Amino acid sequence: MTEQIRFTGAQQTLLGPLYARALDNRRPDPVLGDETADRLLDRIDFDFRRLMSTGDRMAVILRAKQLDDWAAHYLAEHPDAVVLHLACGLDSRAFRLDVPADVHWYDIDMPDVIELRNRLYPQGPANYRTIAASVTERDWLDEIPTGRPTLVIAEGLTMYLTEADGVDLLRRLVERFEIGEMIFDSVLPWTVRAARFSGFLQRTGASFHWGIGDPHSLELRVPGLRLRQELPMMDLPTVAKMDATNRTIAKFMNAIPPLRKAMRLLHYSFEHQPREKVELTGAQATMLATLYLRALDNRSADPMLRDRHADEAVQRIDFDFGKFKLHAHNAGSVAMRAKALDRWVEEALRPGMTVLHLGCGLDSRFERIDPPESVEWYDIDQPDVIELRRRLFPERPHHHTIGSSVTATGLLDDIPGDRPVLVVAEGLTMYLSEVDGLALLRRITGHFPSGELIFDAFSSLGVRVSNRFNPAVVHAGARLHWGIDEPRALESNVPGLRFVTEWSFTDAPELDRYPRPVRAAIRASGRITAMRRMGRMLRYRF
Repeated sequence: MTEQIRFTGAQQTLLGPLYARALDNRRPDPVLGDETADRLLDRIDFDFRRLMSTGDRMAVILRAKQLDDWAAHYLAEHPDAVVLHLACGLDSRAFRLDVPADVHWYDIDMPDVIELRNRLYPQGPANYRTIAASVTERDWLDEIPTGRPTLVIAEGLTMYLTEADGVDLLRRLVERFEIGEMIFDSVLPWTVRAARFSGFLQRTGASFHWGIGDPHSLELRVPGLRLRQELPMMDLPTVAKMDATNRTIAKFMNAIPPLRKAMRLLHYSFEHQPREKVELTGAQATMLATLYLRALDNRSADPMLRDRHADEAVQRIDFDFGKFKLHAHNAGSVAMRAKALDRWVEEALRPGMTVLHLGCGLDSRFERIDPPESVEWYDIDQPDVIELRRRLFPERPHHHTIGSSVTATGLLDDIPGDRPVLVVAEGLTMYLSEVDGLALLRRITGHFPSGELIFDAFSSLGVRVSNRFNPAVVHAGARLHWGIDEPRALESNVPGLRFVTEWSFTDAPELDRYPRPVRAAIRASGRITAMRRMGRMLRYRF
């Protein structure tokens, strides 16, 4: 007796992998050897031939084999694990693998899929169960026991979810099961856009939604997640077992960088730990965006700033950094700015100085600079920011924190004014009004006998552009105000202040890391004064 199929959209895509696994089993030397898929094919009344191209079938077999290998290795090490097979479709993974008797295996998919699955598959062993639910629903997790190491498998799922649903699902899994591993396939963001030309998706009526660019970004959006391995599917050793046509396709894809990682497998471990709940808005929330980008830089293959403290802080914060719509390519400018300011601070720092780090946010500049013990360092920001900072960063001798607005008139009352001062401010001046900014500078020059001021500043044009197009500013609901067009103008507004130099990011030596066309465009823009002064660093003495 055959089963007639009435699936549409994303659900119909589960038939393609079944067909691919069955055809693989009919080869003389199969890669996967899925006899169950072969038998099921004869029981389903459906014209499979129109579903998948040769290349699509190859990708299905390669990813299934690698996920099987990862799962088998995990179960060998954890014979008492819980396995969640998300969007299982008609996959026979629970029966292909040698699953230990003490493992609890759960196949989860939509109710109509599970209904069909239960008709097609024989009664499973006592440690096997199906759950009929959408993986994006919340209640189904309550049916699964906790307290065991947990393996989460998702094949052909993530790209059909929205980004918000996908991240939310991963966060809920980590929070509930606390320790384990996740293995799944993903596509790049550009693949989502190109997928509308896929014959397979057109024939099924399905569509892609979520592409994962930098896999490290998930570590920072899902606290406790840690990337173990990223494998482009065309690099898998089982490619060698494919026929000559498919090997040629794989070789072609590997030769073109954007295609090489278009489809890849991601392997994460996870361990849930208590996090600091953070709810900041407006200008204060932008410090979280900056922290996130410094952490992303630290996770890159060749970090610019190497701020491990930012990385560790992000892991301890319960906040979805995805709301800022920032990606790995945004990290370069933030890391470049921080590194340039660090260089100037190291040049200007002298034993016996006082350092005021204004609007410090969650910046680990004190930890990166590691000043001599004779230096008294003050990190200053709003009280709720400083309270969070104290929970995230360990106390150190000669390191002080002050919870206050930098514009408060009594800010300097408790700071001795008998030493030279070094003032550093990153990402602060543009959020102040011009009146408040100038008043702050006058109070500093009036309180200390001498010193230097180092800070970044936007021009008026830079302020307008950032208010409209900077994702961290726009999505945080913040607003920039003060643009400094002519740096020498501050000399006449702040008695004793003397302009030393300015430095534009278009001059950064780190630009050599960028692709040649990007590097050339940025440096060319530096020859235009208006573009050069949109964002730069200023240095003063008094």
